[in-house]
Amino acid sequence: MRIGVVTSAYHPDVGGVETHTRRLCTGLAAGGDEVEVLTQHARAVEERIDGVLVRRFPLSLGRPDYRFSVALWRWLSGHAHGYDVLHAHSYHALAALPAAVTNRTPLVFTPHYHGTGHSRLRAALHPIYRPVGRRIVDRAGRIVCVTRAERDLLLRDFRDAAGRIVVIPNGTDPLCHATTGGPGGIIVCVGRLERYKRVDRVIRAMTRLPGHRLEVVGAGPARADCERLAAELGLGDDRVRFHGRLAADAFTDLMATAAAAVSASAHEAFGMAVADALAAGIPTVASDLPAHRELAAMAGDGVWLVSPEDEPALADALRAAAAADRPAAPARLPTWADVVLATREVYAGIVPRLVGSSDR
Repeated sequence: MRIGVVTSAYHPDVGGVETHTRRLCTGLAAGGDEVEVLTQHARAVEERIDGVLVRRFPLSLGRPDYRFSVALWRWLSGHAHGYDVLHAHSYHALAALPAAVTNRTPLVFTPHYHGTGHSRLRAALHPIYRPVGRRIVDRAGRIVCVTRAERDLLLRDFRDAAGRIVVIPNGTDPLCHATTGGPGGIIVCVGRLERYKRVDRVIRAMTRLPGHRLEVVGAGPARADCERLAAELGLGDDRVRFHGRLAADAFTDLMATAAAAVSASAHEAFGMAVADALAAGIPTVASDLPAHRELAAMAGDGVWLVSPEDEPALADALRAAAAADRPAAPARLPTWADVVLATREVYAGIVPRLVGSSDR
């Protein structure tokens, strides 16, 4: 099967959508499919990553919240017919739109839908953008949501999508499972540093947790504000440490020492950081969101759901999680191999001639 995956950004860029698309594309390519990623970048680049051909088209508009490439539109207008299926990602990025409007190739859409924007401006523009978003939703032969909570949110705004939605939970990345956490009550917070991730709430909670240290892993526009807040609160490197991006081995080593993990995010379609921590057997504190509640139900024990707006409650949950024993075995959550298999079945459902292995 020849698959074109359209996404606003791709590895080595970091984020939930970037992780999802990389794991999916790598798995599809390993299974014998011909996969091309069609994405945007500061300059035109063509390269192979993990057996996947990645075409990066130059940005015409490079603002972080509104990335746009005329060259990507032109490519899809002239070449989309060469793919058996297109798979567009993210309602909240403009790259999915040309996948829907420039061609008639069978389309799968994974919206990673939050139902609002991640800043005041984007939240205000969200209702205005909805007619554009509707064109993508209406065009898609299948829509893949990563939780039932995301499905319900999408149906709230796009009722006509009913009957075309398939729920395929994200997979988890394998991490070293340890039965005990590291010394010093190490708490790990992983994710892109955006304001809606509310890492500032976690930093404030650390003032109530003497003897514990917060390890922040990730990069993003909110990093400077978070570092400034930690300094203002008198939390030096012995209490809050910012790592930026970590190489895979360093990240695995850090997670093996964690007594607890935390995500205070205000919006999530799934919550990859939470899922990966639970899959590693790390007691986890998460904001009380529908997607996180769904993950907690899937994982069973080891999750504390709390409102990050309640600083004492957040600190109490972090203290309890860090003091808890790791389970003898990690939570059984879907793997990326499960995601690849289920997604290929979705493709076959809208391109029936590709059912089976005759085209591979």
